[in-house]
Amino acid sequence: MKHKFGRVLLVSTLALTALLVSQGIWISKASMQKKSEQKIGFQICFNQSISKLVNESMGKNLADSPFKIEPIDSIPAKNADGKTPKVIDAGHVTADKNVSVMIEDALIVMQLDENEFHLSKLDSLITACVSENGKLVFSDIILYDSLHYKKIDEIKYNSDLFKKIFGKTYTAQRLIKTSDKLYLIKAEYRIAESEYIQNMGIATFASLIASIVIISVLFYLIIILKRRYEEILNMERAFHGAIHDLKSPLAYVYFTLSLLEEKETDIVKKTALSVTADRVTYLTDKIIRMLKSGRNINIINETEKQSVSLYDVLEQIEAEMHTMFPAKKIVFESNMDAEMSLRVLPDLFEASIRIVIENAVRYNSNSPIVEIGAIRDVDKMRITITDNGIGMSKQQLKNIFKPYYTSDTKNGTGIGLYYAQQIVKAHGGIISVESILGKGSTFILTLPILPKV
Repeated sequence: MKHKFGRVLLVSTLALTALLVSQGIWISKASMQKKSEQKIGFQICFNQSISKLVNESMGKNLADSPFKIEPIDSIPAKNADGKTPKVIDAGHVTADKNVSVMIEDALIVMQLDENEFHLSKLDSLITACVSENGKLVFSDIILYDSLHYKKIDEIKYNSDLFKKIFGKTYTAQRLIKTSDKLYLIKAEYRIAESEYIQNMGIATFASLIASIVIISVLFYLIIILKRRYEEILNMERAFHGAIHDLKSPLAYVYFTLSLLEEKETDIVKKTALSVTADRVTYLTDKIIRMLKSGRNINIINETEKQSVSLYDVLEQIEAEMHTMFPAKKIVFESNMDAEMSLRVLPDLFEASIRIVIENAVRYNSNSPIVEIGAIRDVDKMRITITDNGIGMSKQQLKNIFKPYYTSDTKNGTGIGLYYAQQIVKAHGGIISVESILGKGSTFILTLPILPKV
């Protein structure tokens, strides 16, 4: 039993863990795919924002051709207005250089020299672009003078911590290079995860907490069940010990009854002593069988069953009831075929019938009337035991077959009818009861009948 509890806990833990892992993998893959898309998108936003800023300084927009390149044979010393033209050496054009990027770099350097390059404007353009893919929760864009190792400008933005936890950070940089200048624009932006991914993350976290609670409850229940099992096992051992202790007194009773029978001359008394001795022998044999088998009444093999006459069983029980309750004027009324029989375990079947009949007599007036009927169908036998006793309330009917439930707190143990029910169930049958408070009860035992070979 202990190993079964451990297996239940292990299987439950593995099942819940597998569920959480599958959710985690799904969210991880979805998040990675989203991050990959946003990484590419951010790089595009960064590059387009720089190009847009440069084009705006030229009075152009992205719909126009970014640059118009014309060959220059010579650069005049001065313009017509007498000013020296603004010329920046962007470097020599080669096959591996992008002319547009070289021109952009030259224009950016020109703006930087004239303090007209505004990092805040570039940050606004990037922010507007990335906001289409997700909410911005953090940004940091820095402009470095890489030749002189100094920071020229920096723009920062911080959102609340909660959104920052559920965000992804993306970086991009642009090296602005001419023949004598070298600048670096470095951007780091954190974009919040989509609400769908966030909600799935929260749901997974909630599932983790719920799984921990479920596993804890399972572990607690298993501990309780284990303790209960140990208690039942101890009770079973004590019960077997008590049964074992009955053998010696019963042996003494049998010996005494045998001596009395030998000395008795009255034929009626002699017969009564003989019947009583037989019942003591029967009980002794039953005790021995129970001790040897440690019987589990929930499992009955067909090979153990025997054909039993219902009439003989009832006749024996009726005789016992008259002996047990001599002060009561018991009337037994039988409505069945005397030849009726069925395959059962004799001692257990007799015990279930005896329990019901004994209750019918015990919880009754001084003149109990017990009607016993049996109807045989094709595949089952229906046995009814009706009494004119005190009856039962709806609450009693609801709990009558529960172990240790009894309305007779003085003499009742609450085991009898539960035991009878377990015996009937073990034979593949059912037991039910109908009752009217103050008028009596009817117990119905329905047992299967094996086809005759």
